[in-house]
Order: sequence, then structure tokens, then C-alpha cells
Amino acid sequence: MNATWDEIRKKAKKQTDDTFASKVSSLTRLTDEEIKEITPSALDKERLATLLGIVADATKSNTEKAQAIREINGLAEITIPLLLKLF
Repeated sequence: MNATWDEIRKKAKKQTDDTFASKVSSLTRLTDEEIKEITPSALDKERLATLLGIVADATKSNTEKAQAIREINGLAEITIPLLLKLF
């Protein structure tokens, strides 16, 4: 099979997206498809992972978590779609 670079890139992106969605959905109430829907870009995936890491940090109080989320640039953009999926 003589795949083009574009085909190889698309396949690699799909595999990465599938793996990310599967890992996140195993840790949350969201499905793989919901994860893919709210994280279309690599930056969205990074933001979601950061947000979930903050929320899951058992050593931080709710106030500390809220402050950390406010201070990290761009987390609001991923928080809204996430909340819409959860509620």
C-alpha cells in the first residue's frame, strides 16, 4: 500500500483522538463521542486534561481549584462545552 503523507497524518490523528477519548471517557461520565465533540483540536484536548487534573486533585480545596481554573488561560473555552455535556 502506498499511502500519501496526508492519509498517514489523518490516520495518526484519528488514532490519537480515539485513544484520548477512550482514556478520558474511562475516567468520566462522558462517552468517547462526547469527548471528541468537545475537543476537536489538540489545544482543546490539552485544556480538558488540565481542567480534569485540577478538578481531580484531592489535595486542593474547592476554592483553590476555582482559583487555579481562573488563572489558567483558555480553560473557560473548554469548561462551557464540558458543562453543557454534563448537564
